[in-house]
Amino acid sequence: NMVPAFHLSCSEMIGKWEKEISSNGSCELDVWPYIQALTSDVISRTAFGSSYQEGIRIFQLIREQSVYAMEAVMSLYIPGSRFLPTKRNRKMKAIDHEVRNSIKSIIHNKLKAMKAGEGNYDDLLGIMLESNSKVVEQNQNQSHGMTIYEVIEECKLF
Repeated sequence: NMVPAFHLSCSEMIGKWEKEISSNGSCELDVWPYIQALTSDVISRTAFGSSYQEGIRIFQLIREQSVYAMEAVMSLYIPGSRFLPTKRNRKMKAIDHEVRNSIKSIIHNKLKAMKAGEGNYDDLLGIMLESNSKVVEQNQNQSHGMTIYEVIEECKLF
């Protein structure tokens, strides 16, 4: 049930708005940055069980990566050009590497909490990791479960 995550994120956003209201009870407010943060916060809470603040760097990198990807789509395509060490290609590769490492860190922290019996499994990552560990236990073989790299790729799709 993801409703509590939505409620918590919305409540936090409304709390921020209430702080900005002047003493006369009204103010002009640009809601777009708040809506962007709300969306990221809800995704982060439901996917990883963490707040937007914890995953802010991942979201910044994904936004930056999407800008580079759009530039690549809009530019002239030369077969094999994605393998050339251009400034854009190097930057995209570095961003991908940092996103993977950040997600790997979140996964390792979640696995550590699961092994210690802490935390909850009501987010998508927790559900996926719990299911994966059950498959591995049932088959007594790591090859039947997902690898850490497969889990990272799934997380990137969240």
